[in-house]
Amino acid sequence: MTAIAHDGVVDFFWLPAVASIAAPTIAEFTAGTRVPLITNYDIPSSESEVDTSGVDDIYDTSVVGTSKAGPMVLTIKRDDTSETNTWDLFDFREKGFLVRLPFGGSGTAGVPAATDKAEVYPAQVGQKRPEGYSRNATQKFMVSFYITSAPNIDAAVSAA
Repeated sequence: MTAIAHDGVVDFFWLPAVASIAAPTIAEFTAGTRVPLITNYDIPSSESEVDTSGVDDIYDTSVVGTSKAGPMVLTIKRDDTSETNTWDLFDFREKGFLVRLPFGGSGTAGVPAATDKAEVYPAQVGQKRPEGYSRNATQKFMVSFYITSAPNIDAAVSAA
């Protein structure tokens, strides 16, 4: 097995609706938008620890508690010259599904193919935040996505 880099193979989509987060369909991707010009992303996650030790134990023990994903943050270049201005893709408090294709889409025209691996995050859009000024750099902004229910990080794209 060969290690794989993020660059050039990771795709993100913003979908308005997904019937099954285990198997988003090609039609749902077609109805959504591929998020272009991402320069960085962060998908924080954590899990809680539940202490199972008693006062008479001399060794601390625990089990896994609840898990948390997010908020996810995308850093995106602004582009007022393209057909879709990246700044206008997201509306504050809009709900939808942020989908990451960790190995890129193998389909055509910016749409993944059936059986492509996907991570599906039911999400609500946070406030867009312009990045500060920097000489000789493109304008960028950051936008957070708050996870509204349990994601599916082992989904597969479905043809139907």
